Amino acid sequence: MSYSLTDYSATEVELNDGLRSYYYKKCYCSVELQGEYIVFTSHKVENNAYRQSWTIAYTDFTTPTGTASAVYNAIKTIIENYAGASSGGGILHGTASGTDTYSVTISGATSYADGDAYLIRFTNGNTTGATLNINSQGAINLYRNNDGPIIGGDIEDGSEMLVVYNSTIPAFQCIGTSPNTIIAYITNADSVTITKGQPVYAFGGTGDRMTVKLANNIGDATSAQTVGLVMSTSIATNQKGFIILQGLLDGLSILPTPTWADGDPVFLGATAGAITNVKPYAPNHLVYLGFVTTASPGSAGRMYVRVQNGYELDELHDVQAQTPSNNDVLYFHSASNQWKTASIATIVGTASSSTTGLLSSTDWSTFNSKMTSFMQLRKAGRWFTNGIFNPAGASFTNVANTIRYVPFYLDQDITVTRMGINVVTAGAASSTCRLGIYTNNGTNNQPSTRLVDTGTIDLVATGPKSVTGLSVALTKGLYWFAYFGSSASGSITAVGANFVFDIKGQANIASIGFVGFNQSLAYTSLPATAGTLSEVNGTTTVGIFYYY
Repeated sequence: MSYSLTDYSATEVELNDGLRSYYYKKCYCSVELQGEYIVFTSHKVENNAYRQSWTIAYTDFTTPTGTASAVYNAIKTIIENYAGASSGGGILHGTASGTDTYSVTISGATSYADGDAYLIRFTNGNTTGATLNINSQGAINLYRNNDGPIIGGDIEDGSEMLVVYNSTIPAFQCIGTSPNTIIAYITNADSVTITKGQPVYAFGGTGDRMTVKLANNIGDATSAQTVGLVMSTSIATNQKGFIILQGLLDGLSILPTPTWADGDPVFLGATAGAITNVKPYAPNHLVYLGFVTTASPGSAGRMYVRVQNGYELDELHDVQAQTPSNNDVLYFHSASNQWKTASIATIVGTASSSTTGLLSSTDWSTFNSKMTSFMQLRKAGRWFTNGIFNPAGASFTNVANTIRYVPFYLDQDITVTRMGINVVTAGAASSTCRLGIYTNNGTNNQPSTRLVDTGTIDLVATGPKSVTGLSVALTKGLYWFAYFGSSASGSITAVGANFVFDIKGQANIASIGFVGFNQSLAYTSLPATAGTLSEVNGTTTVGIFYYY
């Protein structure tokens, strides 16, 4: 098929599809270029068999012709070339050029008179406050109907608005601005006059209007339903006016620069109708009102309004805490995927019999399997030493014919599968050592019964030495490592005295305390039971590594 779109008259276009002609008023039409297709749309149903939209390949046009962009631009020019004055006494209209500072030529508009109305199509949107100059008669400010000067974004590219001249302001009051601001017409139900910039909450309704009162953050009743800020200069009791729910609110005298700065958050204050830039915390309620765009010591302050009410804990969708009892705690219930409240006794599964505040035997049984120290955070698959912390980097010089017992403590059940040392200085030829683990004698905190003897480990070469293939099951508690060397030559990595688990204490005050026991014995296998022991104090001691 072949199509043509021509300038039928000053106010209409003719579109012919090869079978019949369709006529559209220019003021209702728009055109878009989508790839190789021209999309022509009339935004009002007319007597055209209710055909409002056409999508036509640019190559199917016989008039106009050319590239896709050429056809598009030609049709756009036809649509925008409509008369400055309608033939039937309609509204004067024209297409304004420019950005922010707009100008338009309209036939028949010779002066500005109060109440004059014009239909204006704006080629470009605005970025800030704007003016309109008709036939070079002078630039007139554009207002959002009865809501002050327009702001950036109120005019969109290609949009049309009815502008009405108000000689009192003077300004063109615009009808049809973009939805840049959300406002509401309300009645003041408070006992006092409410003024511009004061936050209000929804109180009720009267007729087709919401009623409001001044909000504050002291309680839920006066904060949870905060809906906006007063936009009218003032609204007396039982009188009507406007509030702003979202958008830019200007002309404010409540944002002085000594107290406020551009970008400050605005929160609901603690007194009726007050605002603050200090974030409220419990027991006060948090209601975010927006942020400052212009702080001003006079009446030129601006803020962007975007009310966001905070929530009570029991209002969150994954929290069931509507009826907590005194001293309840919050816990996660995996079966329902919800947070809930309960007493500690309920969560643990047993009630304490203590009335003194101290843990009873029942409590100890309950908590026996719980974590008791940071050492329970140690994970399997790594090497650890008998020191509470890492070895200090010092070395322990071997002693012949002496077993050194050193304490180590476990806060969890493990199975030791390897033991080892790190040879710092090589020993004499054929020198070896043995490692072992002994139980603890709880009566006197001394090594007792041997659990394992690793057999001999070479001390001739430096570096890590280990024995594998062990399987020593240890329950949490106190144990003793044994180190038994055949020679007084060479040295191994040491654990500093400050890092040894001090379970023995000292008979007298000294700078460095207990680090272990010595037992004299000719070099052989480790004894099944520890023998005669002597305390070792105030020195580094052997560093024995274990792996589980």
